[in-house]
Amino acid sequence: MKIYSFPYSIPSYRVRLTASLLGFNAEEHVIDLSKNEQKSAEFLAINPLGKIPVMADDQVIVSDSMAILRYLARKSQTKHWYPESDIATAAKIDTLLSLVSNELYEGIEKARLITAFKMLPDTLLPQCETIAYDVLNILNTQLEDKAFLVNDMPTIADIAVASTLLYIDEASFSLDNYKNIQNWLNNIKSLTGFIQPTFL
Repeated sequence: MKIYSFPYSIPSYRVRLTASLLGFNAEEHVIDLSKNEQKSAEFLAINPLGKIPVMADDQVIVSDSMAILRYLARKSQTKHWYPESDIATAAKIDTLLSLVSNELYEGIEKARLITAFKMLPDTLLPQCETIAYDVLNILNTQLEDKAFLVNDMPTIADIAVASTLLYIDEASFSLDNYKNIQNWLNNIKSLTGFIQPTFL
């Protein structure tokens, strides 16, 4: 199994973290976005969209971090990560994955692109801040007296949300007022196979 990723990319970290937590021995291939390696002919042959992360598992090629998370969970022998046979639980997980791709991206990932990478105009930051703290309030409430987001076992939803929130400092936001989220992140960090994100 190979994972094509970039160290400072949140979606890339999300996939590497999932592979590690689920016990897969994945070979990492760094695609340097700063050198536009994602647009090289060699990489475009793997993913014509020219985006990372990408996972290659024998002849199976999967792009998009959420699709990779679902693939790895389905491949895993440990079914609590994404119990598809329990459609109610799977729906809760899918809802949180969509939250990561939408609201958490618009709030935290985009703010990180503004503050850490200077890739977007500062004028967008107030909107990002509003979205981010609205979502943090919701998540903090959902985590009241809970070890994990969906049930009493971790799922790929926990990995997806955590992979974004672990970068919150680089978005110039704070979790100081969100004790439930802090406790939950500590639960994620204590899992066997947890790997730290790579910061700028």
